[in-house]
Amino acid sequence: MKKIFTLLAAVLVASAAFGQQKYKNIVVNGDFENEAPAYESYGDMPADAWNSFWVHEFPKGEEGESQYQGTVTIIDGEGVDGSRCAKVVARSDEQAIAAGNRVENNGNLASWDCQFFIYGTEPMLQGKEVRLTMWVKADKAGSIETQAHYGPGNYNHYQLFGNVSVTTEWTKYVSDVITVSADHSKEADGKYFQSVAFNLSTDKEGNVFYFDNIKLEMKDPKGEQTGEVSWINFMRKGIYSNDNITGTSSEGEWSCTNFTVQDLNITEGNQQQPAPVVEVPGEPGVYAVKVPVPGYYIEEVEDLDEDGNEQVDDDGNVLMKSVYKWNNGTLVKGINGNPDGAAAPARWMCQFFVSTLHKMKGGEKYKFVFKAKADQPSALGTQAHYGPGQYKDYNTFGSESDFPLTTEWTLFELGEAQGKTVPSGANGCQTITFDCVPLEGPDNTFYFIFEECSFTEEYVTDADRTLGDHEPIAVLINTDEEEKATTIDGSGMLNTFEVADFSFLDNGKDGIKLLSQKESDEEEGAFVDTFSPLMQWYDGGFIGADGYNTQELETGISIRFDNESVDGNNVNLMVWNAPDSGITVADGAPIQTQLAVSQSGWYYVYDVTVMTEADYEAYQAELAGINNVVVNKKATGIIYDLMGRKVTNPTKGIYIKDGKKFIQK
Repeated sequence: MKKIFTLLAAVLVASAAFGQQKYKNIVVNGDFENEAPAYESYGDMPADAWNSFWVHEFPKGEEGESQYQGTVTIIDGEGVDGSRCAKVVARSDEQAIAAGNRVENNGNLASWDCQFFIYGTEPMLQGKEVRLTMWVKADKAGSIETQAHYGPGNYNHYQLFGNVSVTTEWTKYVSDVITVSADHSKEADGKYFQSVAFNLSTDKEGNVFYFDNIKLEMKDPKGEQTGEVSWINFMRKGIYSNDNITGTSSEGEWSCTNFTVQDLNITEGNQQQPAPVVEVPGEPGVYAVKVPVPGYYIEEVEDLDEDGNEQVDDDGNVLMKSVYKWNNGTLVKGINGNPDGAAAPARWMCQFFVSTLHKMKGGEKYKFVFKAKADQPSALGTQAHYGPGQYKDYNTFGSESDFPLTTEWTLFELGEAQGKTVPSGANGCQTITFDCVPLEGPDNTFYFIFEECSFTEEYVTDADRTLGDHEPIAVLINTDEEEKATTIDGSGMLNTFEVADFSFLDNGKDGIKLLSQKESDEEEGAFVDTFSPLMQWYDGGFIGADGYNTQELETGISIRFDNESVDGNNVNLMVWNAPDSGITVADGAPIQTQLAVSQSGWYYVYDVTVMTEADYEAYQAELAGINNVVVNKKATGIIYDLMGRKVTNPTKGIYIKDGKKFIQK
C-alpha cells in the first residue's frame, strides 16, 4: 500500500502554473461620452458593443400602461466634468397610484418600482471576483439597493454590494470586492449573473438620480492559467456525434441529439426530426449531415369571402389572389399576422439545429468549424436557441452575408479563428440554429461536415462532459489487513467511450477522478464543486466516512482500479481501509461516493456504495433474485432499499418498489 500512497501524494501536491491576472472591465461606454446602441438592434451586435446601461422607469410610459424598460436616458452637461451622464427618474408613491401601475411590496411602493441596470458584456460566473466603481448623485440625499440579475429585470438575488449612499453632490463609490456566489449566479437554475440592478424607489416621495464613470470589473481569484488552453470538443465524432441532450428553459424541458432539422413537409405531429447522415451525391466515400430545404411556389386562387363564396368586381370578373405554397402543396403557415398562404416563407421557417451538452456563456472562448454546400446557391442566417425551437436571439453568430453557400464546399471557422467569443445573445443556450432560407422554385438540399464545436475547460462543467447515466455499483470494504476486490462490469463505460478494453487508461492522459464533492469555505461562505486531480487509474483516490475526497491519505479509504486484473470487460475495484484510519462502516450504514473515469476530458461516472460484507451479500442476493420476486396483484407503492428496509424519502441509489428495482438519481 505504501507505493499507492506515495504515488497519489505526489499527484495531489502537483498544481498548474498560474500567473497574475488583472481586473477586466465588462461595461461599454461607462463615461457615456459615446452614443449608445439602440435597443431595437442590440441583438445584432457583438458582445463588446452592446449597450451596457438600461432602465425600468415610469416617466417614459403612458398612464395606466406598463413601465418602460429599455436603454437609459443620456443627458449633456450634467456629468462629473460637465460632460454627459445617465439620468433616471424615480417617481413618487402618489404618482404610481395615479398611474395605476404601482409596483407594490407589502402594501407599499416597492423599492424596485424604478431600477437602473448595468449589463455586462459577459456573465460573472460563480467564484469570480467582482468590484464596482462609479460616480453618483441625486436631487435629494438617499440610498440605493443593489441586486444581482441574470439580465436587466431578470432577478437572481437581493444581496450584492449592499446599499449605496447618495448625496446631492457627485460622490465616487467604490464597492468591496465580492466573490460571486451560487445565489448570485443561479447556474443550477440554468441562469447566470450578467446584470447589476439598482433599486431607486427607496424614497417614496420620488427622486432623480445621475450616474457617471461606471466600471464593473471582474477577475478570477485563482489567477490566469498560463500555457496552452485546454479545449473540449463537443463534436468529438464529427457528423456522427449522437449525444442525448436535455435542458430546461422558461419554455419548458427539451431533448434532442446533436443534429436536428425542422421538416416542413411533415404536416402533422413533430416537425423536428434527427438530421440524417448520407453519402454526398457525386462524392463517393464522403458523408455529411443532410438538411432538406423545401422550395415554394405562388398559385393564383379565387378570393372567396368569409362564407366561401366567389367574389366578383364591378365588371363581373372573378376576384383572384396569390397564395404561397410549399412544394408538397400545403399552404405556407401565416406569419406576422397574415393568414396562411398570404406571405412568402420567413427564413426561420426551415431550420437546422446544432446542439451540444455545453451551455454557452457569453464571453467565453469557442471554436465552431464546419464545411457546407448546397445543391443550389443559397445562404444561412443564425440564431441562438436554448434547445431546438426555443428561441433566444437572432443573427447571433452572423447573418446571411456571412454564410454564402455554393455548390462547392466552403469552410467556415467561427470564434477563436475570428478573435471572437460567444456573443451575449447566446448566453445560457445549447443550440446554434441555422435559418435555411427557402427558395422559390425547386427544393434545395444543404450538406454539412462538422470538424469541431469546442469550448475551454475553464467554462465546461462536470455535467457537460459526463456521458451516459450514472452507473450504480457496490463494493466490499475490508475488515482486516487485506485489500478487498469487487469485480465490476465495465462494458457500459467502454461502450460509451467506444473502446474495447481498459488499456486506454494507461496513456498518462486519461484516468480516474474521485467523486464530485462540495466543500465549504467558512471565511468566504462559498462552495466548491470539483473532481480531484487526474491520476493514473491504478493510483486511485481516498475518501472519508462522509464519502468526500480527503487528502489525509493515511486516514482515508483507498479506492482504485486494479490494472493487473482486467478480464475482458470486467475489472477489479480494489478497496483498502487502513486499520488505524478510524473509519468504520456499520451494517446498514454504507458510505456513498463517486468515481469518474476520464478519457480525453470526457467522464463516465460510477455511483459507488461501499458496504460491509453482510450488506454486500444481501445486495448480491437481492440482485440475483430481483427478477424472481412475486408481486402481489395490488401494488403497495412502498419503497425498500436493497437491505429490505422501508424508505420514506429515497436519495440517490438503487431501490425496490412493487417488486421491481429502480434507480433514484
